[in-house]
Amino acid sequence: MALRIEETIGGAPTVGLLAIGVMALALIFTHPGGKSLLKGTSYSPQFAATQLPSPQPQVLSPSIAEILAPPKEELRPKVTLSRDEIGEVQAWLRAYDFHPGPVDLAAGPRTFAAVKAFEAAHQLPETGNLNRALLETLRRKSGLPLR
Repeated sequence: MALRIEETIGGAPTVGLLAIGVMALALIFTHPGGKSLLKGTSYSPQFAATQLPSPQPQVLSPSIAEILAPPKEELRPKVTLSRDEIGEVQAWLRAYDFHPGPVDLAAGPRTFAAVKAFEAAHQLPETGNLNRALLETLRRKSGLPLR
């Protein structure tokens, strides 16, 4: 009982493996000057380079450590205001049309994003922090007398 090559190696990939083997042997038996060590054949590096397909860009996959690592958390802006003051900041941001979400006296992602948008619109450093300086700036922009 004779086994066929396709059965031993796996079928269709056999052709690719055989072609790689033939190319490797051709490179081994070719002298650097372009003369083949086999009788009656020659090798032309320019001809071979034109027939080779252009190299495909290599796609790097993430390492296992990167896959298994816990997700990186973004640094949350600092909040140094009381709940009532956070509500006031949210109310001022809504009045200025910066959409901080509901006035719920809690600093959430939409509030931080609205603070950053306000700071960007008024050429302030974009920190997203809810602090006394932000509250005073919001009050001053209203034009109302300060408390």
